[in-house]
Amino acid sequence: MAEESFQEKTEDATPRRLQEARKDGNVAKSAEFNSVFILLFGLMTLSFLGSHIFQQLISGFTIFYRNIANMEITYGSIHYYFRLGIKSFLGLIAPLLGILALTGIVVNLVQVGFLFTLKPLKPNFKKLNPLSGFKKFVSPKSFVELLKGILKLLIVGLIAYWTIISQKESYLALIYRDIREIALFIASIVFQVGIRTVGALVVLALLDLFYQRWQYKKDMRMTKEQVKEEHKQAEGDPLVKSQIKSLQQSRSRERMMTAVAEADVVITNPTELAVALKYNIEEMTAPMILAKGTRHLAKRIKEVAQKHDIQIVENKPLAQSLYKIGEVGKEIPYELFQAVAEIFAYVFQMKNKN
Repeated sequence: MAEESFQEKTEDATPRRLQEARKDGNVAKSAEFNSVFILLFGLMTLSFLGSHIFQQLISGFTIFYRNIANMEITYGSIHYYFRLGIKSFLGLIAPLLGILALTGIVVNLVQVGFLFTLKPLKPNFKKLNPLSGFKKFVSPKSFVELLKGILKLLIVGLIAYWTIISQKESYLALIYRDIREIALFIASIVFQVGIRTVGALVVLALLDLFYQRWQYKKDMRMTKEQVKEEHKQAEGDPLVKSQIKSLQQSRSRERMMTAVAEADVVITNPTELAVALKYNIEEMTAPMILAKGTRHLAKRIKEVAQKHDIQIVENKPLAQSLYKIGEVGKEIPYELFQAVAEIFAYVFQMKNKN
C-alpha cells in the first residue's frame, strides 16, 4: 500500500471501479448545468404565466384593500383570510413550482441517469479533518471554482449594466406613469437581464459539464497496481481457483469410477492406461467411453473392473488411441469403430460362452 501511494495514476478507471463509485453517489455532475437550466425554464414559464400571475395578485390585493374597512377583525377572520391568501398564492405559483421541479429531475437524469443512493448523506468524519479541508481549499479545483464565480459575477454585472443603460431614455418618462406601468417596466427590465444572463450562463454551464466529466475521469484514474489487483479479484485468487479446480476434478473422477461398474470392457496398455467402454445395441449407435486414466487411476479402473467381473482386454495401440482422442461421456471416434467392434465381438462371445 505504501508503494501504491507513490505510483502515478495513469490508467483509466475500470468499469467495476466506476460502478462502485456510482453506487456511492460519486458521479460526474455539474451543479452549474442544473441551476442554469432550472433558471432558464423558470424564466420561460414566467414569460407565459407572469402576466396572469401579476393580474391575479393585483386583483386580489385590490379586493382586499377595498373591503378591509368592512372586515371584522377577530382571530377567526384573520385565520380565514390568512389561509385564503396562502391558498390563492400557492394556486398561482403551483404551475411554476411544478415546472421547476420537473426540470430539475429531467436535467439530473440527463446528466447522471437514474440513481438513488443515501450514501452521500452518511456522516463522514474524515471531512472534519482541518488538514484535508485546507488541501481542498488550495487545490486546483477550488481555483477553478473561484474563477467560475468571478466569471459569473462579471457576466451578470455587465449584462445588467448594458440592459439598464440601453433603457436610460425611458426613465424620465416614468414620472408621468402610474404605479402599475412602473411595475411592469421594472419587471420587463428584470426579465431582460435574467434571460440574457441565462443565455450567457448556458454556454458556461455546458463548458462546466465537459470540465466536470474530464475532471471526474482524471480523479477516477488508477495505478497499474490497482488495475492488476482488481483484475485478480475479478478473476479470483489463483490459489482458490486451483483448489476449486482440484475439487472439481476429484468429484469428476469419483463419478467416473462409479460409472466403471456399468462398463462392458476395459482396454489396457497394460499397466499405464485403462479405458472403460460400454455398448448397448438397443440404445446406442456406438460404444461410449465411461472412464479413462493413467497410472494410479488406470490401476483403480482395473480394480473396479475385476471387482465387478468386467472383461479386461490388453490392446496397447487401441488403448493409446482411445485415451488421446476419446472423451469421457461421449461415443468413441469414428476411426476406431472397427478396432473396438472386434474387441466387443470377442467380449460378447466370451459372455455367451460363460
